[in-house]
Parts: sequence; structure tokens; C-alpha cells
Amino acid sequence: MNRPDDTCQADPMAFRGVGSGRRSRDRLVPVKILHTADWHAGRSLHGVDRTPEVRAALQELSELAMVRDVDLILVAGDLFDNKNPSADAAAAVYEFFVSTGQRGIPSVVIAGNHDSPGRLDAVRSMLELAQVHTVGWPRVASKGGTFDLARGGEVARIAALPFVSERRLVKLKDLMAQDAGQHRETYQSAMRKLVLNLSQGFGPDTINLLLLHTTMEGATLANSEYVFHSTETYTLKADVLPEQANYIALGHIHKPQTIRGVADHQARYAGSLLQLDFGEQGDAKGVVILEARAGRPTEILEQAPIRAGRPLRRVRLDADQLDGRTSELADFQGWLKLVVTLDAPRPGLKDRIRKALANVLSVEVEVPTADEEMHGGVDLERVSLTEAFTTYYLDDLGRALPDGLKVAFEELHEHVVEGEDR
Repeated sequence: MNRPDDTCQADPMAFRGVGSGRRSRDRLVPVKILHTADWHAGRSLHGVDRTPEVRAALQELSELAMVRDVDLILVAGDLFDNKNPSADAAAAVYEFFVSTGQRGIPSVVIAGNHDSPGRLDAVRSMLELAQVHTVGWPRVASKGGTFDLARGGEVARIAALPFVSERRLVKLKDLMAQDAGQHRETYQSAMRKLVLNLSQGFGPDTINLLLLHTTMEGATLANSEYVFHSTETYTLKADVLPEQANYIALGHIHKPQTIRGVADHQARYAGSLLQLDFGEQGDAKGVVILEARAGRPTEILEQAPIRAGRPLRRVRLDADQLDGRTSELADFQGWLKLVVTLDAPRPGLKDRIRKALANVLSVEVEVPTADEEMHGGVDLERVSLTEAFTTYYLDDLGRALPDGLKVAFEELHEHVVEGEDR
């Protein structure tokens, strides 16, 4: 496996347009920035490909950037839903960058935990033709992790830190030797050093921007994120973030929000571009538009809505309510998940509902039994697989899961889900 910090080369691209001399702050036009993240192109929901919705949302986003006269686009990770996206998903993403590049709007992109860092780095030279600067593997400042971009008479100093897996920062032997609390401290310490390295050149004469794909302490999950990468092991405290930053563009958490312990204008999650799962029903989706100047507080202009994606709705009802609500449910313009409570099993009910309602993606049938009341099962949308395994181990063997076995289980699970990116 290649080690990113050892193999990455300094980026020669022409984004390094650095101005000279001290400038009059009063005569400079603020740089208008659009912050977006978590597109998840290629996402499927209960067998339905959401790529057409992502493409429509990205087309809307491209038009928004032009109408709002945006100077720079920041994409804080998870362009794709998996490391081997379909050709259609890749086309939707690259069409967006071609569109914005032709309009003279540059973009900066980092890899999220769903993206392939190697693939993003592989197309870096090609995307530069569309004024897109990509950072796939994490790099230190001297290897291209920090770079300058001149816009509107100002210079934006951009520190780009893609998602960093715990196993890349903490050696396996250390993982096996430490408990969970020590793992978190080791990970946080390493991330703190990375952020410090990338932001060491932040100064009063530049617009200091940090892109980061991570989970911040206190962040509210939308219940559609990959649970393992949102646990305490991967959680960072606010004091990791550099105070000199004008703005910190965060990705990974799908619910738009500010960060506890940081000024509202200084750091935000933009949230996902679509409602990605039924845990996000009712959530407004959009992007953050802001204005920044060197040496001045950032001004958040708006959380601009993106309306292209179909809304999601989870409906719970009794079987005897179905006929009376069929027309109402059929008129819903989004995707539905029905939870139907029955007194006794009704074979074929799910098929009949799907035939009657084309917008229903999932039907769950609940038939309470004494056994189910005693053993409620595990909801993997609310607990991690590690927590489920820990509970199973305790219930089955009557003792706590050993730390070494827990670490090995987490490593195996992460390896299977993420795959080895070579």
C-alpha cells in the first residue's frame, strides 16, 4: 500500500496566482464562495438509482453558481457514493465541473470516505482543464496540501484535508495495544498535527480556507451517514480547527449545521445535496454561499436551497387505513417508505402495495409477537455494527467483548466496506 505523504508530489498547476505587496482592504471586492458537499452520485435507495436526481441537482447548482456570481466552489468530499462509481454517476459529476469551468468558476475538491482518493488524483490533470483542483490522498502543505488561488484581487490560501482513515494514522500494533479511548486520542493528535501543518501559512493578508471531511464533536447526524466513520473514534474537537481560518468548509455530515464551539460564520456543514435516506425526511437541502476578505470576518449570505431531488417520506399506518389513503400517497411527488402494522400476517400485501403505488420504495410489515417483544432486534440505522456485535457477544456469552477482539472486528468491517484503495 502506498503511503500518501511519501508518494505525493508538489502540485504544479497554475492555481498559484499570488499577488504581491500589501493591498488596501477597503478597495478589494469580497470573494464569493459556494460551499457544497456529499453529492453521493451513484447512490441507490432500495434498488432505485438516484443518479438522475443528482444530475438534476448538479445542473441546478451550476446555474445557481452563475446567477449568484460565485468566484470559487468548495466541494468538501463524497462526490460519489462508492469508490467504483458507475459511468453515469461519473458523467453527472464531470458534467458539472465542465459547466462551471466553462463559466470561469474554479473549484476545489477533496475526497470523502466514500470516494476513491487514488481515482480522484488520477484524473487531477484532466480536471485542471476545467479549473478544478482535486486532492485525493491527504498531503502535507509542502506536497500540495496547501496552495494559493488568486481571485478578485485577493489571494485565497486553501488547506485541503480529505478524509483520513484511522488505520492510516494509527498503526495496527498500536490499535491492538490500546483501548478505544486511547485510539481516539491518538487519532485526534495525528489530525491536529495535520491541520496545524496545513494551516501554518495562514496569515492576515490571505483569505484562509480549510476543507475538511470529518465528524466534529456535537454534530447532529442525519442517520444516513456511514455509521462507522461517524463514531467517537473519528470525532474531532473544535480546538483542532485553526483560529486563523476565515472559513472551514466541512463535509461528511448530511444535515446542514454550524459547529459547536466555533463562530457560526467561521465553520459549517453544507449538508448533502439530496435527501439520501429516510432518516433525512423533512430536511431542507442546499449549499452555503458566503463572502470572504483577508483580515475580515466572513459573511454568510445564505443557505441556498437545492430543490431538484425528490423528497423522502416515511409513513406509518394500520392496514385498515391503506384504502383510505391510497390516493393521498399516490399524489406524493417523492419516494415513500411504508410501515404497515398488522394483527396477523397477510401474504402478498407488499406486492399489492407496490403495484398500487409506484412511488413506494420500501414496505415494512410489523406483526407483533411475544418473541419480538422480548427480543426487539437491532436497528443498524441507529447503532453501529460494532455496537450490535458487542451486544450480541454479551447476550450470547455473558461477558463483555474483549478490547482486542473489538478492534479486530472494527478493522475487518472497515476493510470490507471501504476496500483497499491501491
